[in-house]
Amino acid sequence: MLSYPFTFPKVRGRFIRRLNRFVVEAEIGGRPEKAYLANPGRLWELLLPGTGLLLTPSPSGGRLPYTVLACQKGGRHVLLHTHLTNSIVRTLIEAGRLPPYAGYRVIGSEPAWGRHRFDLLLQHRRSGRLCYLEIKTCTLFEGRLAAFPDAVTKRGADHLRLLKEIAGPGREAGCLFVIMNPQVKWFIPAYHIDPGFARALLDVRHSVQLNALSFGFDPSFTEVVSVERVLIPYVLIEEQLHGRGLYLLLLYMERPKVVTLPGGENVALEKGCYIYRSPAAADPAGEAARHKQKRKAKQQPIDYLAAAADRIIPIPLVTGENLEQELSADLAAIAGKPIDWPGLDGERGRLFYLAADPLQSPDFIDLIQHYRLARLEQKLPLDGH
Repeated sequence: MLSYPFTFPKVRGRFIRRLNRFVVEAEIGGRPEKAYLANPGRLWELLLPGTGLLLTPSPSGGRLPYTVLACQKGGRHVLLHTHLTNSIVRTLIEAGRLPPYAGYRVIGSEPAWGRHRFDLLLQHRRSGRLCYLEIKTCTLFEGRLAAFPDAVTKRGADHLRLLKEIAGPGREAGCLFVIMNPQVKWFIPAYHIDPGFARALLDVRHSVQLNALSFGFDPSFTEVVSVERVLIPYVLIEEQLHGRGLYLLLLYMERPKVVTLPGGENVALEKGCYIYRSPAAADPAGEAARHKQKRKAKQQPIDYLAAAADRIIPIPLVTGENLEQELSADLAAIAGKPIDWPGLDGERGRLFYLAADPLQSPDFIDLIQHYRLARLEQKLPLDGH
C-alpha cells in the first residue's frame, strides 16, 4: 500500500500511450511496460507522447508491474495518483500545515452520509464540531490559473450538493481542491468542460467551506515543501458562466469513407481526424453534445460528416467574445489551410483535417489551453489578490 511521504522506490519512464482509463504503456529502461494509472481524468495536457513519468514498481508485479506516480510538466512533477492525495492531506492536517484546517484534527476516513462517502472526517479541537471534507485533486492548470474537473463529473456536482445538505447546526462541510503546481494563484471550476459542476459550486459557496491550496514538492518528489492558499474569483466565474461561445468537434474516421449528401453528391473522406469549428452558439456545450446523437435529424451540413464519424469528441469554448476568425487562424497554423465542405454557407475556416490525432499534438493542446485558461488568466490580477 503506497502512502505519504513517498519514500518507496521510484523509477523514471516515458509515456507512450494510454490503453484505457486506468492503464498506460510507458517506456522504462528502453522497454515498453504496462502501468496502472490511478486517475480516470482525461489528462490531455499532461499525457502527451514522450512526457516524462515517475513510476513505482507494483508490489505484486503481475499484469501491471508498475504504477504511475507522477508526470513532468514545466520542469516539475505533477502527482497523478489521486488516491495518494488523501494521504497527503491527512498527514498535513495532523501536522498543522494546512492553513484552513489549523484548528482541526482528523478523526476518520471515508465517513458515510446516507449512501455516500466523503474523504475525511475532521473535528474542531475547541468546539468539537464535525466537518465532512471532500478532497479533489486538480491537475488542470495553465500559468497561474487552475481548473477542476478535466472531464464532466456528475458525481462531483452531487458531492457539492450533499455537502450543502450536511452543513448545519453543529456540523460543517468542506471541499478542498488540491492543485499540484506551486505557481498557481487562482482556481476556477472548469465551466467550459462541466458547466453543471460550476453552477453547483456557485450554489453552495455560502454554505460549504470551499478552499483551494497549491502544493509544491521537493526535487526527489518525496514530501510537500510548500503549501499556499489559492484564490477563487467568484465574481469573474459568474460573469463567464453565461453559456455563450463556440465549440470544436473532433470527428475521427478509422478508415476512408464516402458520404452521400442530400443532393446526391458523394464526398470522399480520408482516415484521420476532421476538426470542425462551429459558429457562435448560445449553448455551445449543448450544441456540441447534439452532434454525438447518432439518430438525430440532420439539420446542418456538418451533421452528415458527424454521422459518418466513428468517434466524436466535443470541445466547448465558453466565451462572450467573437473568436471565430481568430480560432480559425490558429487552427490553420496547426492543420494547414481549411477544407471545403458542401453547404457550410460558403464560409472558409470552418473545417480542417489532420491525419494524426490532434489530442496527441502539443500544439493543439496548447491551443485548447489558451482558449480555456490562458485568455481568462489575463483578466486576473498579477499578484493573486
